[in-house]
Amino acid sequence: MAPPGGAPAKQAIAYKVTHPGKTDDVGVNTLIGDFVEKGSNHGKKFYQKVQSIKGHEDIKVFLYFWDDRDGEDFGGWWFGDSVGGTEVWARCASKDALPPRAGWKVPWDAPDPKNAIFVEPAQAAGAAAAAAPAEKPLTTEQKFKKAAEVVAKPGSGSVVVGRLSASKGVEAGAPPVVTPENQATADLVEKAKAEVAAADEAANAAITLATSALDPDSPAPASDLKDIMTKLQDQQTALGEGQKKLTQDMVEVRKSGPKSVAFVAELAKLVPKIRATVTSVNEQLNKVKASVNAAENREKNAKKEAEDTKELNEFLPEAKQMSASVLESVEALMSLADPIVASPPPDDSDDLKNAFNEIETTLNEAQTKIAEARKQIAGKLGAAKNYAPETRKTALSEYTALQASLTEAQKTLMSYKNFRKDFKAKVAAKKALVDLAEKISDAELEVEKAEMMCVAADSGLMPEEDIAATEKAIEPALKEVQTLIGGIAGRLNAAQGSLRDELMQTKEKALALKKQCDDVKNKMKDQRMQLSAKEMASKVTEKVVAVEDALKLCHEAEMPFLKGLEVLPPDESEKAINALDSTATKAETALRQAVALLKTKQAESQRFPKELQEKAKEELSVFQERIDAAEKKVQDFRKEATERKVNAIMEEVIDAVKVAEDKVAAYAEVGKVFTDDLEKVSTEEIKEAMEKAPEVEERAATSLAEAKKVILAKAKDARQGPAAVALKKHEGSVNTAQARLASVKKAASTGEQLIKGKTTLGEEKKKVEEAEALVEKTEKAVKPLEEMEDAVETLTEEEFAEIGDNLVGGQAALKSAQKSLETQITGAPGSMRAALQKLLERCKAGLAKTDKFLEGQKPKKEEVLSKAYSRMANKRTEHVEAIVEKVNEVELPYLKGIEDLPAAESAAALKASEDVILELNTAITETRNFLATKNIEMKSFSDKERCKEVAADFAKLSTRINASATKLATFKKDTEGRKKVSQLQEAGEKVTEVEKAVTKLAEIVSPLSNVGDDPAAAAPSEEEAGEICEKASKEAKTVQGMLDECRKFLAERQKDKLPNSADTLKDLMTRVKEATDALTKAKKSFQEQEHKFLGKRVLKEVEELISGLEGDVKAAEESCAALLARGGEEFLVAASLRTLANALLDYMSKESKDISTLFKDVGSGKNIEQEVFVAWLEKLPEAIAHPEVDFKPERREKLFKLVSADDGTEVIDEAKFKDMFTMQFVCVQGISMTSQLQTSGGETVCKVEPKDVLEAVGAVSKDEAGVERVEAKIVSSGKSGFVTIKGNQGSVYLKASNPFEEYCKEMDKAVEERANKVKQATASLHKKGAELQDSAGGASKPLAEARTEFANLRKKAAAQMVALQALKAKINEGKKEFLKVEAAEKVAHIEAQERKEAEAITGDVTKEAEMAETLVKQVEELAEPLLSLKGAELQSFSSPASVQEAVEKLVPEAVDALGKVKVAAQETLKSLAKATKGPMMMAKRDMGQMIGKLEAATKKCQNKLAAVKKACEEIVGDSSAKASKAVRDSLRSAGSDTDQLFKELAEGGDKISEVALWRKLLALPELEGLQPEHAKLICRKIAQDGGISKRALTAFVQKYFQVVTKIAITTEFDVGQGKVLRKLDADELVEVVEGPTTDPDTKLARVKGRSLVDDTEGWISIKGNQGSMFLKEAEKPIYAVSSEQEVRLSSDMTASAETVRMLKPGEVLELLKGPVKETFEPGLKARAKALDDDVKGWFNIRDKDNVYAEPAGKMWTVTAAVAMTDNEDIKNCEVVKKLAVGEQFVVEEEPVEDKDSGVKRIKGKLVDSDKEGWITVKGSAGTVYCKASDKHYTILREVPMLKTQAANSEVERQLGEGEVVHILEGPKQEAYPPVLRVQVKACTDGAAGWVTMAPTSVKRWTGIYKCLAAMPLHSSSKVEGAEELRSLTVGEMLEIQAGPMEEDGETRVKVKSKKDGLIGWATMFDESGKRTLMTL
Repeated sequence: MAPPGGAPAKQAIAYKVTHPGKTDDVGVNTLIGDFVEKGSNHGKKFYQKVQSIKGHEDIKVFLYFWDDRDGEDFGGWWFGDSVGGTEVWARCASKDALPPRAGWKVPWDAPDPKNAIFVEPAQAAGAAAAAAPAEKPLTTEQKFKKAAEVVAKPGSGSVVVGRLSASKGVEAGAPPVVTPENQATADLVEKAKAEVAAADEAANAAITLATSALDPDSPAPASDLKDIMTKLQDQQTALGEGQKKLTQDMVEVRKSGPKSVAFVAELAKLVPKIRATVTSVNEQLNKVKASVNAAENREKNAKKEAEDTKELNEFLPEAKQMSASVLESVEALMSLADPIVASPPPDDSDDLKNAFNEIETTLNEAQTKIAEARKQIAGKLGAAKNYAPETRKTALSEYTALQASLTEAQKTLMSYKNFRKDFKAKVAAKKALVDLAEKISDAELEVEKAEMMCVAADSGLMPEEDIAATEKAIEPALKEVQTLIGGIAGRLNAAQGSLRDELMQTKEKALALKKQCDDVKNKMKDQRMQLSAKEMASKVTEKVVAVEDALKLCHEAEMPFLKGLEVLPPDESEKAINALDSTATKAETALRQAVALLKTKQAESQRFPKELQEKAKEELSVFQERIDAAEKKVQDFRKEATERKVNAIMEEVIDAVKVAEDKVAAYAEVGKVFTDDLEKVSTEEIKEAMEKAPEVEERAATSLAEAKKVILAKAKDARQGPAAVALKKHEGSVNTAQARLASVKKAASTGEQLIKGKTTLGEEKKKVEEAEALVEKTEKAVKPLEEMEDAVETLTEEEFAEIGDNLVGGQAALKSAQKSLETQITGAPGSMRAALQKLLERCKAGLAKTDKFLEGQKPKKEEVLSKAYSRMANKRTEHVEAIVEKVNEVELPYLKGIEDLPAAESAAALKASEDVILELNTAITETRNFLATKNIEMKSFSDKERCKEVAADFAKLSTRINASATKLATFKKDTEGRKKVSQLQEAGEKVTEVEKAVTKLAEIVSPLSNVGDDPAAAAPSEEEAGEICEKASKEAKTVQGMLDECRKFLAERQKDKLPNSADTLKDLMTRVKEATDALTKAKKSFQEQEHKFLGKRVLKEVEELISGLEGDVKAAEESCAALLARGGEEFLVAASLRTLANALLDYMSKESKDISTLFKDVGSGKNIEQEVFVAWLEKLPEAIAHPEVDFKPERREKLFKLVSADDGTEVIDEAKFKDMFTMQFVCVQGISMTSQLQTSGGETVCKVEPKDVLEAVGAVSKDEAGVERVEAKIVSSGKSGFVTIKGNQGSVYLKASNPFEEYCKEMDKAVEERANKVKQATASLHKKGAELQDSAGGASKPLAEARTEFANLRKKAAAQMVALQALKAKINEGKKEFLKVEAAEKVAHIEAQERKEAEAITGDVTKEAEMAETLVKQVEELAEPLLSLKGAELQSFSSPASVQEAVEKLVPEAVDALGKVKVAAQETLKSLAKATKGPMMMAKRDMGQMIGKLEAATKKCQNKLAAVKKACEEIVGDSSAKASKAVRDSLRSAGSDTDQLFKELAEGGDKISEVALWRKLLALPELEGLQPEHAKLICRKIAQDGGISKRALTAFVQKYFQVVTKIAITTEFDVGQGKVLRKLDADELVEVVEGPTTDPDTKLARVKGRSLVDDTEGWISIKGNQGSMFLKEAEKPIYAVSSEQEVRLSSDMTASAETVRMLKPGEVLELLKGPVKETFEPGLKARAKALDDDVKGWFNIRDKDNVYAEPAGKMWTVTAAVAMTDNEDIKNCEVVKKLAVGEQFVVEEEPVEDKDSGVKRIKGKLVDSDKEGWITVKGSAGTVYCKASDKHYTILREVPMLKTQAANSEVERQLGEGEVVHILEGPKQEAYPPVLRVQVKACTDGAAGWVTMAPTSVKRWTGIYKCLAAMPLHSSSKVEGAEELRSLTVGEMLEIQAGPMEEDGETRVKVKSKKDGLIGWATMFDESGKRTLMTL
């Protein structure tokens, strides 16, 4: 059944509710569907149905759990409209964690569940369905169409809550029985059902139609909704008629009487259903009615939107134009003010006053425009609020943006409102900016200098001094830059307008400088890393070499032990061992240092760059290997040293063990024959060994015994350490030797058996060999025949039979041998068993072969094979002999009589000889193998004659082969000798070649060396010397390689040890040495010349470089002349001319004049002369209302010269005047040039490319779209047209030409080119310097002289670098100065106005802040007299309490005032939140800073108060301790205590006043010097809530210390004289009796105290003289009863003590003594049988409190059969009964002993009968017949007998006093944990006694309580009549003030709320004993 409602939600489905069949039950259908998790309730999750109910979408369905808090009838799982709601539909009483599947009652109060629904977890199918793509939503038209189909379909319907579905039928029930009598009634009922179903169906269709139309995503038109409303109204009417008709039908049916009851019930079922349908229709009708109104409103709104949009479009452009006009006015104002701020006129000058007047006039005009624009926009904004929604939104957005623009403009104007007043401040700010710029310039110079210094880093590693110098230079520069960045950031917060923009530019420069600094630092860091890597190897090498040197010393130290003496003589041993220890220690120390350094360097290398890191890693790995090797050697040496040391100690042991091992080894050698291979040992050898063995064995055993004896003697002294380990090792060696002795002895015992087995083994071996021969013969015969099928036919029958006989005979012989061997192998000795086993394996292998042969045969093959073998053997032999002939040929060169062949001939002959030897050796081996193999095969051939012939042939051939082998051996030996001779000869030739090469090198360098030897010799030219050096260098390398190879070859020849070659080799070595010396000499002669040549070449190149540098620097200086020499004056004049032109253009535009008219106005129609032009300029600012053209007189004159072109005419004609307005642009982005102003309609003239220069032909204008365009001419091509300056989206195409910027670009380019050349030259210098380094590593004079000259030249280069850096600095300074002047000129007329704004905004708040600061100063002044004191001065201050009171009073007032000012400042700041520039931004900055100051002042006040309190606490610290001691001393001397003192001072109250205690303190003689206010502070510290409680007084008077670490308590204060009483344990508490007192001699602070554990009283040190703490101050512990039950207070700490009284829960207890740990003897428990009634069980013999039983001494047990007699006299008595073992009796009298016989007897009565008599305890011979039983106990006091061992087990019965029990099991011990006992005093009544501490009974009391239940807080302890202050809440924390105390059956306490500080009385335990407050 598909769930009703909509589509499932996206959340994962948790449960599905289903029904097993179909149903029309409304309640069931409501629940069916998917449920998702929504939260948790009562500890379980709850769920919500995903699908909505059509027609009832507002109804939600929840599945949730409800616990039993409202009763069991309400517990379980529910379905309802809300979690815990009143409307529920189903219930299941299950308490499971998850919803149950079945058992649901629908409705919830149904009598029994009938499986109406099932609740099941969602399955995978459900998940898949949920994941399926959603259907495409229907359009409104489709939904209407679908609804119409539903209406037209008969019998259709939908499942809706409260609505009948005709397709589902009516509720199930027993239908009435239809009879002819009631047929009419039945028809009436059926008709009613059909009518109701039809009405429901029609209503459903209408509802479906309405639901589709109400879809919010596609709302229907109002007309459609009206039609639907009409249909619903029709259904409403029809359902009403149906209800009436149904009522009439029911009345009609009831008329039929009782028989119609069932029919009436059927009709009654229809009533609620039709009512539900009516409700659904009504709900939908109401929704449709509301939607009709909404649709009509939408249509109405759409019409209004169009009308309002039109109105908005008409006014909005006008408003934007007004806003733009305002902005232009503001810009004009700024252009007037900025120049005079940048370059202020003299104070009180007319220029300054005129500028102020112009600025104020412009400000007023702009203000008027803003007011008018605001008025107009505000009016339209008000009207816009009545617009339709969308239009209103657009209008509000536009008008709000315009208002924001006006607000910003207003803010800007406000910054100029007080311009005249703020002028100086603005000028100062500008000056500060200039200062920042100057500092930036200085920093740039330093950074540039550092960059130049590190140029060399780009080409290699810099010298260490250069790196250090660069680092030294960059650090202050970086620090300065960082300081500047911080200063700029601070100024940016307050800067506005152009000043802020300039600051931002300055900040960007500073940040760029910081990046340069960082780059330099990083370069130097890399250089440092490279330098570190370079130095790393040398440092590590030093340490590694130290380790290796130490190892050499170690090896020298161990030399005495390496001479063969394992143990040295005693006099040498000690010295040698000490040397071992010393050198080993040194080696280990060196190793540790090397390892540590290597690890450090490895860690350092991790920070290197990757490439350098890999290199360092590779280098360090080599050192690591060396260290690892050295470490192993050191460890081995230390180990060996230790062993040698031990060996010296163990000398006697070693000797004894060595002797024993040698004797055992000798015995093992004798007995070796018994374990060797039996086949290799002769019988005589076995017999000889048997004769020697006994004697040798005896000697070995004796030596072993002696060794053990020596070891045992040494073991007494060597119990541990290396000696003990060594002794254990030697002991192991002795044990091993002992085991070996036993093994050999066992083997020797088998000698006779081996002799006998030897004979047997020979016989068996012979049999096996014969059998194997037959098998082998058969195998060789059969195998070839199997491979050659044709050969079989050539064999006769007899030949085939012979093969068979051989196989059978061999097989029989092998089986016989196998059987014999298997019999003999059992029980044979080891060596004999191994030999027999080998023979057995051979038998088995032979049998396996015969078995295989017998399977199939190939006869008649022997003849063919034998012939083939013979032929092949002859061929192979001939081949061998042919190679022998080659040997003779190869050997021929050596047989001619020439002993030393030429090298080449000798080498060729040796090569040929070695080849022939290899070839001949291979041929001989192969031929021999062939002959042997085929010979064996033919032994089994049937043709014996043929075989013999072949065998004879083979023998002859073997003889020939052997002769060839002899020849080969001789030839090999001769060849080896000849080879050594040849190699020696080759060595001589190599030496000769080396000598020739050295001679050649000497000839090459002779021109250089002759200059020094022969003064007359002509020196070669530099060019010739260079060529000689280059050629000599290459030749030297070649010669060196030859020498190295020659030495290696000679070393190998020495190893050959050729006879008579020693002299020859020695001579060759001498010649090599001479050649080496000659090479060294030659190198030295040309290297110096080479260095000299190198130095000259490098110096010449360097001089050329420096010469070029000087020219570059001079050229750079010339390119900067316009700026540096003339200050950029021409550019400033040009900028002024541009300003003049713009102002005149604006004027002409307003006055509708052209340039010609203006020219005529200026010159009265004539050319304009200088005087006229200057006079005109002077009046111009006022005339045209443009203050920015108010130029100084000298500037006016320069403007004239610029306009007149300074061509000598000294006049300005009209053409020149017009040129003044000519404006140039530079194209920055490609744009088209068109033929007309308007962008549309015109033709494209050409495309203007980037960097093209254009000259304006006309003024800048705007086209119809508002785009700025200008008519201009391209200078390069002459083409003219209109070009867009700036697009409507902000894109810039043309930029006004700036001559200064163009000049700077060219200048910077020129300077940078020169700078690059300088850098390149510097890098080249570095490389040249590297070339001059002495590569030979020695002191080369030419290079040293060159380096000196190079250093001088380098200084010249550095001077050029400095000059260039200085030039750059001047350029930067010049640019800054120019820009500063230019900016000042631009904003001079505006800047003054900006300075006046901030004061008006912050004035009132500033005044309030000043008043608040006055209070802060007062606080400081009040506190200063106290806070300025330290130490003794502070302690002597007389009025700290007064100061504290005054400060505590004034600080809140000051903080309040500061807070109010802060709020005002924050409000002001909030109003300025949007300010980003101008005066508002300055005010915003001031407010921010003020808030910070106010917060700091507030914190200062609070800190002052805290400092005053701290100072007072410091004063109180010492004074309080003295006062406490004085009070204690006075109480002790008066025999009083704190209780009596409290009563005295409290005067009957529950608290002492501060004044009372104050007077008491001042009255004490011991406190005579105590200042009154100090006493007041002491009392104030103790007091709480208006007084001093008894508990506070006690804490003040009674001082306690807690033991930190164990410390002695002594009898005297003097540590030296006192005796130790005992040692105090950690955590022990001590009450102060006297002190603390400091010993003036030892400086020990000591206190006399009483231990609360055992009352020990004595002196204890608080702190040691080295600072160790022994005691720390602690509060006196207070305890409270924490259990819910009463706790026993006993009179002493024993368990049997009397009870003082029972302590009630919550009672507070004061500690008197303890805690004392009480331990208990383990209890005893046993299982026993009561003798009275045989009841068995467990009972306590004793527990920790009582003893319940003791051994029954009168119960005895018979241990040996004995008689019971009637009297004591054993001679004259009669036997009463014979007693068996185990019988028991009770003793009635004490034992009696007969002195003569020694017999002891005792009288007793049997336990199991009434018989009594005398029994012998001990006989005359000492036999014991009975003894007292240890299994019987007498009960001393009543104790329960339990069924099991458990304490809570069932009681079997009570054992009474005097009973005797028999122990069956046990006794067993039962341990009891120790407990802590404390002696306490109840705070309520003073009752004292002992209690046991435990968390569940008595624990430490904190005075803090937690409220467990809501309760009232009363004004008094008595509830009756008390005022309820307020209600305490659960969980509220309370601090106790007094109590607990009993009041009207309740336990009451006085408490203070932690939440609000309210004090009152609360109930701890109510009348029923229930706890309401819990102590923490």
